[in-house]
Amino acid sequence: MDVPVLTSKIMDLSAISRLYAKEEGLLKTGQFGRGLWPVDMSIGQYMMWLIQFYGLKRGIEVGAGVGMSTSWLVAGFQYTGGKVTSFEYFPPKVREWEKNMERFTLKNALVGKHGARNVQEVVELVPAEFTRWVKHSGREKIDFVFFDQRKSDYLPHLELILPKLKKGAFICADNVLSHPDASQVYLDFVRKNKRFESACLEIGAGLEVTRVW
Repeated sequence: MDVPVLTSKIMDLSAISRLYAKEEGLLKTGQFGRGLWPVDMSIGQYMMWLIQFYGLKRGIEVGAGVGMSTSWLVAGFQYTGGKVTSFEYFPPKVREWEKNMERFTLKNALVGKHGARNVQEVVELVPAEFTRWVKHSGREKIDFVFFDQRKSDYLPHLELILPKLKKGAFICADNVLSHPDASQVYLDFVRKNKRFESACLEIGAGLEVTRVW
């Protein structure tokens, strides 16, 4: 699988870095359960470059948390003129996600060939279960998916979204090295099915990058 060279574009990471700096304070509130588990910055940056390099236009994020991973995707799709729909149904995280997207200004992201757009034009949050949305999402084709929800849901959710994926679409699944047992059924599916080309990047907690053919 070809991999983009991450050297051609530069962005100011200050806005995203400020979101990560808030993590410890948020955990002390006790309203986020056992933790936030934000996406590793190296994974976030990789996904941003992947979207930019391949000019991806329509993304889905399942398990948005408080918006740290979302901010990287916003930066990517802002550049390409695309859009991402993010899913998070845990109310405290939904409220914090909304606050963080208000704070995240696009002057800190690359401005693409389509010009500057505000956050609301680039990302939509759906505060509901992914399975409910996908059944009524119409015929729009998707070329990027990021999974960061319960690992046992990776494969069922992939099977639901698969008919809507474009040829050449990318699927990124986080935590496959930190949660090997829970991820194994999903990994077997994407690695053994001839329709997919898949490999694990040993960054963060392990990112499985899969291309659909």
